[in-house]
Amino acid sequence: MGKVINSAEYLLNQLGELSYHLTNVPHQDQSYFEKPLQIINQALGFHISVLYKIANVIENDVILEVMTVCNPDHIRPDLVEGAKICLDTAHPRVEFTNEVMAFKNRNVSAINVPGWGCDIVGSIYLPENLGHGYLLAGDFFGDESDTQEHEVRACEIMCNMLSSVLMKTQFEKLASYDGLTGLLNSRAIREELEKAFQRQKRKNTWSGAVVLADIDYFKKINDTYGHIQGDSVLQEVGRLFDASIRKHLDVAGRYGGEEFLLIYEDSEADQVLNIVGRLRQTIEDHPFKKIGPNGNPLDGEYLKVTMSFGVALLNDPSIENSKEILALADSALYLSKTGGRNRVTLGKRE
Repeated sequence: MGKVINSAEYLLNQLGELSYHLTNVPHQDQSYFEKPLQIINQALGFHISVLYKIANVIENDVILEVMTVCNPDHIRPDLVEGAKICLDTAHPRVEFTNEVMAFKNRNVSAINVPGWGCDIVGSIYLPENLGHGYLLAGDFFGDESDTQEHEVRACEIMCNMLSSVLMKTQFEKLASYDGLTGLLNSRAIREELEKAFQRQKRKNTWSGAVVLADIDYFKKINDTYGHIQGDSVLQEVGRLFDASIRKHLDVAGRYGGEEFLLIYEDSEADQVLNIVGRLRQTIEDHPFKKIGPNGNPLDGEYLKVTMSFGVALLNDPSIENSKEILALADSALYLSKTGGRNRVTLGKRE
């Protein structure tokens, strides 16, 4: 069975409707992709259309998260919404050849992959500080598997449209937030630290604290269970941190890698230490989902994760800048690590 061939006029009309919706209709993140996925299915005649989010890139590994699948014939049971797929870009699995090539070349890849595998994949590029972007794909099952030139061009046009609109409408939001944890990113949390320090200095109260937190044995988690598991742990830590902060009072951000920075303003020492102590206990008690080889959580299987904390109080007028308070928190975190981990240490000026 060959593909349904629609007229060039029909395809152009569909692309025109996409352009209108992307530029004139208010959208939430996922609604941007509804029309392109529909075009791949209905206008281009692919049996499956799928949207991947490029969740993370670590050396030669790229982690894809299946965001949306249009799969009316229930083909490809491996493409389940929420599933994560870890691909070695140097030696990709055959069925993900086009996904890897589209990611590496930031373009459309339509290599003919016999049997299982998407026939066309386009890259929706975003600069790294906005995230790693998305992949838009189509898979056809039938006698005619070769992708046509007009299909490649249509996919390329859609990906370029989406890339432009996403960069325009999400730049401010995504530039300040870490795509994996949902917390402020490293640049933004450093800016918040400087602002908080200057506010406290102007008020001359010097109450509050800066806290550095680090996931214990995170490299071992990655090495033992893989990068998808490591990403899942980071995501859950981000959610727990976000739930713990007092809105409009505290700020949390991903400082770098598995390290987090928290800022507590207008809070006394005992209050901050109690808050951080409860957060440490929450992390220790939380059942972190264990991720299976297919990227999905395993029923009833969990990991134990702990974190170490270093606290630096803003109650010393001799502290001259935000770098000094951060260094004090870092020294306290080091003492937590060397003292056995899974503990809170209060830093003290010599």
